[in-house]
Amino acid sequence: MFVASRFAKWFAFRFLVTPGKSSRLAITLAISTMMVFPMVLFMSLYGALEAFTHVGDPAMILPTWIASIPWNFVAALPWNLLVAGPLSRWVFRRAFPEGTVLAEPVCA
Repeated sequence: MFVASRFAKWFAFRFLVTPGKSSRLAITLAISTMMVFPMVLFMSLYGALEAFTHVGDPAMILPTWIASIPWNFVAALPWNLLVAGPLSRWVFRRAFPEGTVLAEPVCA
């Protein structure tokens, strides 16, 4: 979260979209797409290290990691753009409507 989110926002706002000029949809799609890159790299590395614990051959970590990156990217990008992203935004917008997150608490 901390690494992927920072990278995604930095890259999206630096190279892809401009706050105030770009639409909310363009900003959302740019950040969601850029979130996939570091997450795929880190999770593919985790999968290669996990495979190493079962196979036991450290020479296979790098080839396994490199080979799994394209497959994981092809799976993660549509999943993030079409299912996980919209669903999580819908859930959080229902739980925290716009304008209420930083609002003063209501005392009864």
